[in-house]
Order: sequence, then C-alpha cells, then structure tokens
Amino acid sequence: MQIVHVKPASDPGTQKFRPVSVPIMLPDGLARSAYSEKTIATFLSMYNPEGIIRTTNTDAKEFVSLLPMLSTRDEALQMAALAVGITQLGITSNNESLTRQGRTLYGKALKETAVALQNPFRANSESLLVVPRVMALFDMLFGAEPNTTSQAKSWLNHCEGELAMIVSRGPELFAENDEAHMLFTNARYRLLGPATRARKPTILNEERWKTIPWKGRIKSSDDVLIDILCGIPELLEAVDKLQFQCMSEQEREGLQVYTLARCWTLHFELEAWVNDKANAIYTPKIVNNSTSITFPNIDVASVTVRYWLTALFLYSCLDIASGIDPSTDNLLSHPDRPHPRPFARMIMKSVGYFLQEQFGITGVMAIWPPLGHALFYLNRNRKPDEEYIMSIMRIWHQPKLPSTMRVFLKSFRETVDMNTLLARPVSEL
Repeated sequence: MQIVHVKPASDPGTQKFRPVSVPIMLPDGLARSAYSEKTIATFLSMYNPEGIIRTTNTDAKEFVSLLPMLSTRDEALQMAALAVGITQLGITSNNESLTRQGRTLYGKALKETAVALQNPFRANSESLLVVPRVMALFDMLFGAEPNTTSQAKSWLNHCEGELAMIVSRGPELFAENDEAHMLFTNARYRLLGPATRARKPTILNEERWKTIPWKGRIKSSDDVLIDILCGIPELLEAVDKLQFQCMSEQEREGLQVYTLARCWTLHFELEAWVNDKANAIYTPKIVNNSTSITFPNIDVASVTVRYWLTALFLYSCLDIASGIDPSTDNLLSHPDRPHPRPFARMIMKSVGYFLQEQFGITGVMAIWPPLGHALFYLNRNRKPDEEYIMSIMRIWHQPKLPSTMRVFLKSFRETVDMNTLLARPVSEL
C-alpha cells in the first residue's frame, strides 16, 4: 500500500493538490501521526462541515469525541477511519488515485479486523467495537453498486457484526466502563436497523439488555425512547404472521389478542414518554405538503424524528392487528389513538432540514431510517400521499449527500419483497 501526504478537504489548496507517493506501510513515528491526524480530521469534518458544535447532534458529538483517541489504540480502527477520510478526500478533490487508495485501505481494514478478532486483548477493546460502525459508514457513502443489494448487504453485515461483538461481551461490561457504555447507548438505535428490516425480534429488547448497562446510571430521554423502539421488531413479526401466515382460527385469535395487548402497552409507554419529556420533541403547528418542517436545532430534530418513527411503527402495527388494511386505508385519525399517516407525512416534510450542508452526514444518519420506513408505509397506499412522495423525489435527486442517501435506500428496498414485506436473509443477498 502507498500512503500520500494530503491537505484537509477544507483547505482551499485541495483542488490544486498533486499526490506524492511514499512507499511505506502505515509507518510508525511522526510521519504516520501527522498523516493520520489530517486524514481523520477530514473524516470527522464530514459530521460537522462548518466546525460549529450546534450543527452536530448528541450521537455525533459522542462519536467524534471518542474516535481520535480510540483510533490510536488499534490499527484496524485507524485503517477504517483512514479509508473513509482518504476516499472522501479523493472525491472532494477529484483525485482518482486517492479514491482508489481509500478503497484499497478499506479492504486492508477488513483483513486487519479479522486478525484483531483472533487476539483476545484486541477483540475486547473499545476500539475494535467502533470498527464495524466506521466500515458501515464507508459502505453507505462509497459502496453504491446500481441495481444490486450489495451495498445494503455490506451495511447489514457490519451492523450484525457489531451487535455480535456487543452480545459476546455481555451487558455487565457496558455498565462498568464509561467508554463502553457510551458506545453501547450510541449504537442501539442504529443496530435496530437489521431487526426492523428482517421484522424479527432483537436481543436488544431483552430485559437484561435494557437494564444492566445502566446499573448505577440514569437513563436519558433518548435511552427511554429507544427502549420502546426495541419492542417494535417483535410487533412487525406478529403483524406479518397475521397478514400472511396460514394458521388455525384459534392460533390467529390468540396471536391477535397478544399483539393488540403489546401494542397498547407500548402506546401507553410512548404516551408517558411524550408527557414526561415534552420539551425533547418538536410538534409543528402546520403539516401540509407545501410547508417544510424546521426545528430549533439538530438535537431536537433527531429525537423528534425518532419519536415519529417509533409512532409510525407502533400505530401501523396496531392498525393491522385491529383489522385495518393499510393498502386501502385513507384516514388521518382514529377516535381512540393516533393514526400512523401523520407521522409518516411529518417525516417526509422534515427531510430538507436534515439534508442541509451544514449538518453533513450527521443529518443523513439521523433521517435515513425514518425516511426509509415512511416511504415504505406511504407506498402501500400512494393515492392519499402522492404529493408527499413526489416532494421527496425532488429533494433527494440533488447531488452529493441527498443522492447518496437515495441510492443507499434503493439498495435496501431491493432486499425486501414489497408484496409480502418479507426480507431476504442477508446470506442470500
């Protein structure tokens, strides 16, 4: 592998840069340190392009604060972060040589991770726990292959690998170590992605994983919300069975009663969360297709769309368990509970806010899961929401990050049978 000395993407001289190849293998000492610092700084600036702390949400702040330190402790993480930084530098400076080197380093990071997992000391380090997250980000940003599922498959594999690493350590470790606790709480929302796609229960919904990591600690508002969200994959599996699985009337009735009970339990938990943490979310005064939704800041925006996503999941499951067919339902409200459609519409009208350049990939990471599931819901009955769906098409065909997110979500869509909602196993993608 060759290493090149580069200027940060924010440097005006980047466009005139010509690489000088240095035939060394990630050398030790000052040269490596200076190079790594510059490249990792480029990586971190993707979360906060303007260098203003208020444009970064809590998740990104925590991650950005830990990465520089953790990347010095393990070569696999350093390689992964450098792969993202170098590839980004290559793209922003239109330097194909840098882009190729970044992709090569990505492959080397995969191999180094496999080596690290064979070493008990490295395998149990906090640094290695971050590697799948960085690699998944690489795949999301740079792994596009048109009309295939390879991008989604790689992302899912990294998430499943990260979850396996977490589970292998046991919940107690994430209470004892502050860094590990932060990494765990920061990861939960993202690691629900494979479970909601597969529509299968997640180990993160087990009581021990929702209690032990907080031993001697106080849960944040976001922690409590994600506890509720962890129960959603089980409901998705149940309503799929009610819709598509052959069973006796007795079995169907039993499953329906159980599912309704679980839905109402989560409904009351979600209502309690909203009432206790009313200042944590934003409620727009007007929701229509001609008015984009904005927020007081990116932190409030991120928590709000997580709440809307949770509500969309919950109330669409409750509708199905109640015998309502989402493909023919045109309503906006119910007399006894919220309707899922307004939550999907609010997510759609929020996308423009998150895709502002000042938020960088912080905005993309916050909005893509809610957007993907909102589109999934609205596309089951396009007629009442056609204008909302078309409005997002105008936004995400814009260059750079909007188009990146569009291609990534399209790859995800290819992994699911849109008629039965069944997800293809990752091994078959």
